[in-house]
Amino acid sequence: MATVETPPAGIDPPGVVRRPLRWVPVAGALLGTLAFLGDELPGLAGQLVLMLTSNGFAWGAAALVTGHLVRQARRAPLVATVVLLVATAMYYLLILFVSRRWSGGQLEDGSSADTYALFSLARAAGFWALLAIGAGLVLGLLGHAVRNGSPRTSAAAAGAAFGLLAGEGLYGLFTMAWTMIGDSFVQAYVISYAAQVCLAMAVVTVLTARRDAPVSWPVYTASALSAAALGATFWSVLQAIRSTGF
Repeated sequence: MATVETPPAGIDPPGVVRRPLRWVPVAGALLGTLAFLGDELPGLAGQLVLMLTSNGFAWGAAALVTGHLVRQARRAPLVATVVLLVATAMYYLLILFVSRRWSGGQLEDGSSADTYALFSLARAAGFWALLAIGAGLVLGLLGHAVRNGSPRTSAAAAGAAFGLLAGEGLYGLFTMAWTMIGDSFVQAYVISYAAQVCLAMAVVTVLTARRDAPVSWPVYTASALSAAALGATFWSVLQAIRSTGF
């Protein structure tokens, strides 16, 4: 009697064709729009939206979850990258055509600064698009590995994902001016950074718990600690680059 081989996790059986992922551009456009609204909304509402949609955790989590949802290993990082690229494009297009906060400035000689501002906007968009490609490929692959990898592979991927998602929050907490903690402005940043770390842990925990197979928690712990240090270091380098004008 012939046996039927079951394809590895994440691989479609022969003859099975999956439908296009129509939610991908919608998810990207929504993420970019919410990040834009966070810039524009005043007061506490704007801070809350920014905390949830306009930081390394939020965009990284979008790529991670996308990679987790896409069953095919080859497609997962590509689809996650598309989500982040669409979000980046939407965010900067809204700045370009809706808020137009790049326009109206003047140079020291009194001439319009619009051309210079547009160049700066394009440079920033290109910079963040490159980061979106890198983050989408890496976190999309990690998301897929968390769901479909072996116990050790899944645990290592989950730990790495936590470190990358929490990197900005950890860097912010490490470099915070704690001597000024009584200032409400500083307190808001502390809350935001701490929330990113907690949310990163929550997202990774939920995705890991959705596995049908066990996870090696010692491997996860070692991977998370190492990745957290690397993530914080990455954001320190990124902040240095941003300080040059991006």
